[in-house]
Amino acid sequence: MPELAPLLYCHSVIATLFAIVLLLQGRAVIVVEVTRPTPATTPQQLGVLAKQAIACGADALCVRLDTEDTPEGLKDLFAVVQAARGVPVLARDWIIHPMQLVEAKEAGAAGVLGVIGQVNGRGTAVMSSFAAAIGLDAPVEVVNAREMNGLSRAGVVFYGVNLSVGLSIAVPGFATDMAHGLLGGMPFGTISLVGVKDVEQARKARLSGADAILVKKEMIEAAAAEGKDLRTLLDQVQYVTCGDD
Repeated sequence: MPELAPLLYCHSVIATLFAIVLLLQGRAVIVVEVTRPTPATTPQQLGVLAKQAIACGADALCVRLDTEDTPEGLKDLFAVVQAARGVPVLARDWIIHPMQLVEAKEAGAAGVLGVIGQVNGRGTAVMSSFAAAIGLDAPVEVVNAREMNGLSRAGVVFYGVNLSVGLSIAVPGFATDMAHGLLGGMPFGTISLVGVKDVEQARKARLSGADAILVKKEMIEAAAAEGKDLRTLLDQVQYVTCGDD
């Protein structure tokens, strides 16, 4: 669990949320992806789904902007922000240009997912700094310790694991072991958001030190296929990520 000072180093909305949930409630922050069930779903209908996710226990929301997920990414983001009424909303996309950050900010996002770590960390650190300068939190996604150490020297304090890149090598337990190693090796005081595909991964991520859990679209769909509604799923995630034991 991070100290309060590094949390306040991040921008206000996300920092306040992490401080309340982590430090006062003693559990992981739960971020839930809201996506169009079908291409015909409208931004307004997505806003209704966002309200339902909040009612079911989401601490924050994440909206996918990639063209593979929606033909109207920024409209979806704006609709969810309006529906969320103060609950932080993150935009998820492949972030390759500062203009994407500006557009997400203008649509009302509190942060962005999709800033991918590079071994030298130079371009990534600049993008992260620019996001902070315009009032966005932007966890940088890393897949190995070398990236993380380089970014740490550049001043990055908020990291993502298994968000967009995915630790998906087909070796049993590989993704979980890699995430555990990255979380255990994070510099003191940094903050982490970990994407998970099932409740057991959420439990292991929290035990390894994850501060926040991203409940991905695929996890929600798999739970629904088992007859499990979103409230039940989030109740389980909250239960297994409450505390450090």
